[in-house]
Amino acid sequence: MNTVQVKRRHVFFVSGFDPKGAAHYHRLYRTQAALQGTVTNTVYEVSDRKYVDNGNAVWTVCSGDTETVYEYVRWDDIVRAHWPRGAWQVLMRSVRVYGLLLAMPKLLRKVGSVAGRTLVSLFYPAVYWLGVALMAMAAAACLAWLVGLWMPSFSGSAWLAAGLAVSAVLAAGWQLEKSLHTSWLLRIFGFADLHARGQVPELSQRWDRLAEGIEQALLRPDTDEVLLVGFSVGSMGALSAAARTAKRCADVPKALSKLSVLTLGHCIPLFALMPKAHVLRDELGCVGANPHLFWVDCSSPSDWGSFALVDPVALCVKGQAVNPRAMTSPRFHTLFDAATYAVLKKDKRRMHLQYLMAGQLPGNYDFFSWTAGALSLRQRGLYLVVS
Repeated sequence: MNTVQVKRRHVFFVSGFDPKGAAHYHRLYRTQAALQGTVTNTVYEVSDRKYVDNGNAVWTVCSGDTETVYEYVRWDDIVRAHWPRGAWQVLMRSVRVYGLLLAMPKLLRKVGSVAGRTLVSLFYPAVYWLGVALMAMAAAACLAWLVGLWMPSFSGSAWLAAGLAVSAVLAAGWQLEKSLHTSWLLRIFGFADLHARGQVPELSQRWDRLAEGIEQALLRPDTDEVLLVGFSVGSMGALSAAARTAKRCADVPKALSKLSVLTLGHCIPLFALMPKAHVLRDELGCVGANPHLFWVDCSSPSDWGSFALVDPVALCVKGQAVNPRAMTSPRFHTLFDAATYAVLKKDKRRMHLQYLMAGQLPGNYDFFSWTAGALSLRQRGLYLVVS
């Protein structure tokens, strides 16, 4: 394997469907890089962040002889604009999405055959809230009946008891939801539907702007690697930007040899399999078939929010593909002792964020070495392919 050291790298990081912005992700990177450095005896010098003309935030990471320009791609403003705050709005969007899914039984069987656990994750918010609603109605009926037996002369007491029972069950359900994050998932499902129907035009404009920035970075002679990272829902954005970059560089395809794409905890099929997601499927096919692009996916089966080890090109697009070059798992269980990992596995949200965080033990997956170390993703990815 060629081990030419990367001296200068430009990372474009696309976060997930998260209303938190650059300040949060800069703080997360800085604190977790320091923690990872103590595990691997590596120094990561992370600068303060600054904002550039395109609205993105940039900071530098120096490690040994490698300098990385780390650019947070802003789309949190779009997330906030499409983040329903009222329970009724979340409910209405969710009903539409689940209606679409249930109308496609063949597709559900196809997804279930390759990603059964993810299919469960898609439907457990609906099952959970239906269960809460049924429990609330059952509690209301039982309590109203008992109160009617005990106090038959008070006509309004049964209704009051029923209302209190419903309120208590819903409050308990909402409290438990904070650890299950069902409302977050439902918001993502609703956004996937809006995106497929072309109702988020500003997002397409954002990916166009990102592709322009990637092209400029690729054409800089002093840049050894351009790394496009898409995390969670951001994997969809990274693939769209990669396809648009390939079109911009059609006359200079060799420029793409410096571009690598890394998706983490990807959920691309959630967006690409929507009936009207024709543009995204075309872009996915473009990236899949482009021999100059190098795409690696790293998603964990222990991550409830990802299509782990599922090739999104094979699942969503017809035809031959060379990408992704590798579908691998971070093997989170090897990065912690057994007791710590057992605790982490109970926190679904934390497991989904672990791709961006430090481990307790050194291992093959190291987000900070991958984004700021001396080896390019192509060098690491070739190892993943042959291993």
